[in-house]
Amino acid sequence: MSNYIMSVDSFVNTFSVIDTSQTICFSMKMQKRDKDFWESDFAALWEGDRILIFRRKPLSTISVVLEVLESSGKEIKFQKKLEVANGYELTDESARAGGMEGDLENDVLIEVTDAFYEKICRELVDGFMRDGLNIDGDADEESRETLVQGARTSQEAVSQGAQSGETLAQDGQMQWDGVPRVTGGANVLLYGVPGAGKSHEIQEKYCDDPSKIERVVFHPDYTYSDFVGQIMPRVEEGRLKYIFTPGPFTRMLKKAWDHPAEKYYLVVEEINRGNAPAIFGEIFQLLDRKTADDDKYEESEYGESEYGISNYDVAAEVYGDAAREVRIPSNMWVLATMNTADQNVFTLDTAFQRRWDMHHIKNDVHAAGHAQEKIEGSEITWGNFASVINELVVEFNADLGGFEDKRLGAYFVRGDELSKDKFPEKVLKYLWEDAFKMEREAVFDEKFKSLDQVIEAFCAAEEDWEDPLDAVLRPEVYRKMRE
Repeated sequence: MSNYIMSVDSFVNTFSVIDTSQTICFSMKMQKRDKDFWESDFAALWEGDRILIFRRKPLSTISVVLEVLESSGKEIKFQKKLEVANGYELTDESARAGGMEGDLENDVLIEVTDAFYEKICRELVDGFMRDGLNIDGDADEESRETLVQGARTSQEAVSQGAQSGETLAQDGQMQWDGVPRVTGGANVLLYGVPGAGKSHEIQEKYCDDPSKIERVVFHPDYTYSDFVGQIMPRVEEGRLKYIFTPGPFTRMLKKAWDHPAEKYYLVVEEINRGNAPAIFGEIFQLLDRKTADDDKYEESEYGESEYGISNYDVAAEVYGDAAREVRIPSNMWVLATMNTADQNVFTLDTAFQRRWDMHHIKNDVHAAGHAQEKIEGSEITWGNFASVINELVVEFNADLGGFEDKRLGAYFVRGDELSKDKFPEKVLKYLWEDAFKMEREAVFDEKFKSLDQVIEAFCAAEEDWEDPLDAVLRPEVYRKMRE
């Protein structure tokens, strides 16, 4: 009985489409230069020989274990013993350290020692442990030894390990019985006026654990490559290589896939400030989720992408299998925020919006933690100021569709921004140049003809022992705020 590494192209996915314990029959009719492929590489294989399948660069991983069942003529029958999702990354250095002779990128079949073969099997099993089992103490070594034996001899040994609480999923993932993948993942779009507390809602209602959440902010220059990932040059071992560098979407997808018992959240802030359809690209298709409304799906699938997509780089990064179909798992949420005041930046079409659960964030200014704090130098609190201004926004812009979204959000300013040096530059400037650009006399005293005059009057009021808001606002607006 001998051990070998079979080196195949990264694009070859023949072994992953066969279930564990199933057989594969190869007919050797290919040619390798001027030598017969069979004679040069496979004539030495006999029943009982064990094969590690190595997929060449850019993957450079071993993830499948085979055993030779029969070898006759120019046909070989293999039995698949084991497959893991992420695999073991085999480098030239680790191969030489194990005493392996041969070129992984050029040689098809390389013989290896028993010690090297067993080391690789242990590494594959350790990958199971890290990704899904997290077994501690004596059980760790016992379970590992059981699974290694399964890789070395027969699939029956793996089944024995499963009887003690472990299961080998069809996709090569290991997990505890009774702890299935979390379900219910969804796409949620939180919208409201600027400063209404959308990001705060995510932190309070969904997740505040930085290890399970990742935030990105869309903007006009943000691209698909930034979001999903891109091929980047990198110098490794003194050589320039081009390697796929995952973006936030792919990183979070991998986290969710590798840890089925946890909930993970990808947050897209300001989704309509970037070209969302272009940024999502084909990921757009994954936003359709399986739900209870469709009788054809099991409850364990609720929240998973209804349709998959093909993406070589993402699949290789997440599953260790470049040919696998990519789907958002049921334990991953995609959350987004949108300022309704900015809807004209990049419009989200109906087809895009319908794939999200829309959730309006109520703009309750009196619920803000600093609502009762007074604007510096004035008797007016932030809560009263914002409430009166918002009523005026609705009243004076009722005939100008969409302008109600120019209202002040509860957190439009923080408590430290109620100071005399920050408040006029942030709030009064916004009211003059944006919210009441067409109706400035609705808020400001009619004697002011420019923003400079408003800010100067506000700052000078304290020297005259005058309320700075009383100095710049229409008298009836100021009185209403006092009331």
